[in-house]
Amino acid sequence: MPTYGLYLSTLVLEFIGIYVRKLSNYLSIIAKSYLKKGFYMSFDFTICIPTFNRGKRAFELVNILLKDLEKNWSILVFDNASTNGVEFYNEIENLSKINNQIKYVRHETNRQFYGNFKSCLDYPSSKYIMIISDEDFVNFDEMKDIINELEVYENIGACRTSISPHKDLKVAGNSHVFQTSYLKAGEEALSGFCFSNNYISGIIYNLHNIKKTNLVEILGKNILSHKAYPHLYFDLLVSSKFDVLITSKVSILEGSSVSETLNEEGKKAVTFDHIGLYGYGERINQFLALRDGIVDAVNLLDNKNDNDKFIIFLNIYLLLVQKYFYLIALCNMPQYKNHYMEESLLKESFFYITCSAIFAHPQIEPYKEIVLEGITSVYNNYK
Repeated sequence: MPTYGLYLSTLVLEFIGIYVRKLSNYLSIIAKSYLKKGFYMSFDFTICIPTFNRGKRAFELVNILLKDLEKNWSILVFDNASTNGVEFYNEIENLSKINNQIKYVRHETNRQFYGNFKSCLDYPSSKYIMIISDEDFVNFDEMKDIINELEVYENIGACRTSISPHKDLKVAGNSHVFQTSYLKAGEEALSGFCFSNNYISGIIYNLHNIKKTNLVEILGKNILSHKAYPHLYFDLLVSSKFDVLITSKVSILEGSSVSETLNEEGKKAVTFDHIGLYGYGERINQFLALRDGIVDAVNLLDNKNDNDKFIIFLNIYLLLVQKYFYLIALCNMPQYKNHYMEESLLKESFFYITCSAIFAHPQIEPYKEIVLEGITSVYNNYK
């Protein structure tokens, strides 16, 4: 009898062991599924870090953030299928297993910058997210005040925060302190917010409001046309439906640029400053894509007839012309000239492109003269 009892006990224990293992595996699968869909413990605020092949820098940033992270805040790291610095990304993943304020997502394939940006909108379940480059730092001295200020506004969709240089930064490139302004949804937000800054660090989105709409779906549908600046396109969409805030409060401390990022083959990534992202041809592609983005945003406006929408479109279009003349004729021109591109002809060619991009529009005729005057005025400023 004792032998039979021991045998029965052994069977029961084995059965329990098998059941526990199966339950554990099942829960693990469910957890992974929920993470992919963006469901996990909800926080008020998530700091999103899209990163690629800069594991050491990302790991250092995560550890710095943890020192001052509020209890209801979290960190979400999006590893874009990195092949270098993997040991540091593994350390981030290990941290995420023991600290529920950290989540680590490794994409199976490289989604490029635009895909990693969209992940920042798809995964979090927090009310607010802020996107930060793994090169930069969070200014916790003002971060809590910024979030508290956002809580005051019911219809806010996005906030552009200011950036100051980190104490160790020798030469600032993206630092800028804005004048504080609250802009109402529609023409005011589109005019004052969308082209205020190209840099992605420090942009805050109110996902609680945004996910009540189909704006993320619209972004996903058109994102391949906005590979360089998907956030600028998304800012246009958000500004059409929600109020936005530009604040003088500093959320980001600009860090040193990591100039030796490695590519997928483990070699130093090489960029050509007269072609590629900042090349003249790519700048034209960006300009035309954002022109179409303005159309998408204006078409989302409520209580506007077609003529009103077109006038708003023209006003925002002239701001886009101003922005890209600044980028091409001032910011990127030294690189173009270094590669034997003649300055005056290049500026003139962009003048004709900006005209051609609007003058065939079926509604342009009554406004053609004033639009030409506006474009010419911008062109003359950079001649």
